[in-house]
Amino acid sequence: MAVPNGHRPFPPFTHSDAQREKSSLSVFTTAAYDDHKNIVLLAFEIMEKIVRDYFPYITETETTTFTDCVNCLIAFTNNRFNKDISLSAIGFLRYCAEKLAAGDLGSLGKRKDKEPSGNLSPSLTPTSKDAKLQNKELSDKDDHLYFWFPLLAGLSELSFDPRPEIRKRALQILFDTLRNYGHIFSLPLWERVFESVLFRIFDYVRQAVDPSAEGGDGKMVEFDQDSWLYETCTMSLELIVDLFINFYSTVNPLLKKVLLLLVSFIQRPHQSLAGIGIAAFVRLISNAGDLLSDDKWLDVASSLKEAAVSTLPDFSFIFDGNSSIRSNEESVSGEGHGESPLSPLSPSSEHDRDPEGLRTQQFYAAVSDVKCRVAVQLLLIQAMMEIYTTYRAQIDTENACVLLDALHTVATHAHKINTNVQLCSKIQELGSLMQMQDPPLLRLENESYQMCLTLCQTLMLDQPQNFKEEVIESHLVNLCQEVLGFYIKASSGHLMNEPACGSGPQGRIPLSSRRRRELSARAPLIVASLQAMRSLGETSFKKHLAQFFPLLTALISCEHGSKDVQVALSEMLDEAVGPALMRSC
Repeated sequence: MAVPNGHRPFPPFTHSDAQREKSSLSVFTTAAYDDHKNIVLLAFEIMEKIVRDYFPYITETETTTFTDCVNCLIAFTNNRFNKDISLSAIGFLRYCAEKLAAGDLGSLGKRKDKEPSGNLSPSLTPTSKDAKLQNKELSDKDDHLYFWFPLLAGLSELSFDPRPEIRKRALQILFDTLRNYGHIFSLPLWERVFESVLFRIFDYVRQAVDPSAEGGDGKMVEFDQDSWLYETCTMSLELIVDLFINFYSTVNPLLKKVLLLLVSFIQRPHQSLAGIGIAAFVRLISNAGDLLSDDKWLDVASSLKEAAVSTLPDFSFIFDGNSSIRSNEESVSGEGHGESPLSPLSPSSEHDRDPEGLRTQQFYAAVSDVKCRVAVQLLLIQAMMEIYTTYRAQIDTENACVLLDALHTVATHAHKINTNVQLCSKIQELGSLMQMQDPPLLRLENESYQMCLTLCQTLMLDQPQNFKEEVIESHLVNLCQEVLGFYIKASSGHLMNEPACGSGPQGRIPLSSRRRRELSARAPLIVASLQAMRSLGETSFKKHLAQFFPLLTALISCEHGSKDVQVALSEMLDEAVGPALMRSC
């Protein structure tokens, strides 16, 4: 395959010319990186003619020849001489997709009995700078799908080009191609597309925003945090979700892998990326919920539970050398609060050169992580309830209980933090360094317990598939007892001492104003619990009255931060407890 200039017709490929074809494509690929602009322009002009006029011959002999063609077009896309050449090269990748979809292939594509492919070009490996395609054997024979993989992987690579026009164009062509021609893809190809093309887009994100990544010297690695990274993630996740929904009948076996991707975003120690993951999760289920079987709903509920458990805020760092942190309060900026995936301190700062400075840096990174996790958990529990409320008719009791368990895990963890005297005291001592309310997770505790109550009451009302009344009723009764018990202890001025580190005596809340504010914040949950108890029905309420009565009498003598609790308690005694006692006489 020799073309001395762009005016000479390009000879048809033959099977005996395979090595010559590959060598010529290699020459054009090398020319794309040449330092002389004229050589690049001439080489692209010839390559343009080859692709446009002789596409069937490129696919005629070996599938690796087509891979080399994709490599060559990517090389021209990467050139820095002429943006028009880069955009034209991407356009030819779209042209290749159109030709593949039309079945415009050479004799290789027509021979159904031929082995489906050789290995992909070694230059197209995940660690290669220029192509990054996976070096695997593709085994899809139907409709010559083994040609698609190198093309799609090449577009995936270009989606993180530093030039806005290139990356946007590459993403557009990638997802347009999948949207327009995905109906001819088999499940094995879709699996490879998701794993090695689409999911690979987010490998860049994992590398770019992982604050735990460290260099060989133990210092935090600093990465480019340009907004386009998050813009690309948002758009890509939305498009992946749309693809999954559009081709659900084919790709539904891949649901677990898609959910795993979304959960990995939710687990990111960065509020914006975690929020992107939660939004995509809700978008997926909101559009596919009617299509899910019970087994698929179990996957969804289990994924949400995994996300909830893995994002529980960890306050153990509070007890690790915070005295030295206080002395550095004026010298360190506490900004970030979950918005920056890296420590607020630059790895090149002078703090890195001494142990105290490093501890201070790690402390602020931990504070940022905690605030991020709290914000993410609030978003996550709201997403759980939105999904459940929308599709409660499709969610059976078993799967609803998985969601209930996830919400209860969040609630009890938040309560444990809020009632840890030693921890709360430390947080208040640190003051502006922490900038957290007291108790620190009161909103999270209240909202998650409220959602637990709502979910249990809804189950009692709907009685979905596999409903076991005694089990759900037991959950509801235990929840009400928990909530009332916590309130009574807080009202009496005592907090349960469950320190994360060491031990100490039970303490009394020093300021009545602080306690009154807390009780006022807890009041709506107490009212909801009393109403839930009344909703049990006459027979069930009487059955559990012996468990409720000590709590109700304790509430009478409690100090309250809101009159709403007293009103709800009065109604409970008047309309439920009194009649129940009268009937038992």
